[in-house]
Amino acid sequence: MIRSRFGNGVLGVLGAVYFLSATAIFVYYVVTTWGAAGMIDRVLQFALIACAIGGLLFIGIAADNLGLRQRRDSVKSRSTRDHRTTAATGS
Repeated sequence: MIRSRFGNGVLGVLGAVYFLSATAIFVYYVVTTWGAAGMIDRVLQFALIACAIGGLLFIGIAADNLGLRQRRDSVKSRSTRDHRTTAATGS
């Protein structure tokens, strides 16, 4: 986990740059080699898709570390809290 806000911001920006550039290059690559794509072209296209997914992972990690998104395990349900309070009072 990256502890600094600046580091997480940089990670998020790099993730956005990775995602946008890989997606744009992938679209251009598919359009220009539509009918004549060989095995090497498919491998390179797969690598561009992997880079775009990596960029999304960077963005997700930065969002988690910055607290922009709540984790599911940290969200408490009201019914559990109410149930514990009721059980403690003996009602």
